[in-house]
Amino acid sequence: MPRRSVSGPVYGYRAWRPRGSGLYSFWGGGVWPDDRPKVGLCWRNFLPVRVHVAPGAGHNCGLYAWSEPPEERYSPRGVNPVWGVVELAGKLAIHEHGYRAQYARPVAVEYVAGIEAIAERYGLVVLEDLSDWSR
Repeated sequence: MPRRSVSGPVYGYRAWRPRGSGLYSFWGGGVWPDDRPKVGLCWRNFLPVRVHVAPGAGHNCGLYAWSEPPEERYSPRGVNPVWGVVELAGKLAIHEHGYRAQYARPVAVEYVAGIEAIAERYGLVVLEDLSDWSR
């Protein structure tokens, strides 16, 4: 697993499924918490495995984020995503184009119609463009 030492906050970019006033991952799980960071888990057969802290060596577990805003904003599962910025913490795997983290907390979202309720619930900065994020 690629690693290097980091200090201070690490920020990444990711997409969510917006629903009501909540943010949801594309690959299962409930609403992202608005009062604490989300915890990355290791999953096997759609059940969390608690044998190690995510991200684990030799596994694909953890909370994913890009290191830079992706040029093409794809739509997993045909959903219109909302893209945003997460602050990553805890154990961190650093890869060529991004990260897998033990903890992640949304801090900003890119403006789309109807994002106001989500931004208010999570206390997010609303950006005209993800490239406007300053660390």
